[in-house]
Amino acid sequence: MAMKGFKQSKPVASDINVTPLIDVVLVLLIIFMVLTPIMINEMSVNLPDKTETVDTDDIPKDQLLLAVCKDGTVTLNRTPFEMEPLRENLGKRIRAAAKKTVFVDAHPDASYDRVVAVLDLARDAGADRLGLASLKTEESFTACTPPEAEGAAVEGAETPAG
Repeated sequence: MAMKGFKQSKPVASDINVTPLIDVVLVLLIIFMVLTPIMINEMSVNLPDKTETVDTDDIPKDQLLLAVCKDGTVTLNRTPFEMEPLRENLGKRIRAAAKKTVFVDAHPDASYDRVVAVLDLARDAGADRLGLASLKTEESFTACTPPEAEGAAVEGAETPAG
């Protein structure tokens, strides 16, 4: 009884077949390319067709203007408020208003997080629409000055130096 040896065949190839890997990666790439634009959160913005300058006499009396000052204080129609009393006062005014629109203005040097907090506060108080004022220079930003002080500053500027 002689033992028969195993038949010697070619050695097993130890190369990795990358073709299925490439197929899977390409499918994943296509899926991500299709889904990425859908996942981007967008903020809808209604931009005006043209910009008009309105006289201060033509501004409605029930208009709500929140302003963030340079030092971080917040004013509602040029009256300074702390955040909690502001939330209550703004909520009452919004509930009483026909148009639930709040305009937000900020000093050019005001902190961004404070402005976002004021926007959130206005939305939480019940504002349906938020309007953002255009960026102003430090000299033209008057939303934090009381109306009497603004008039006095303008009159003082008109006096000739002499």
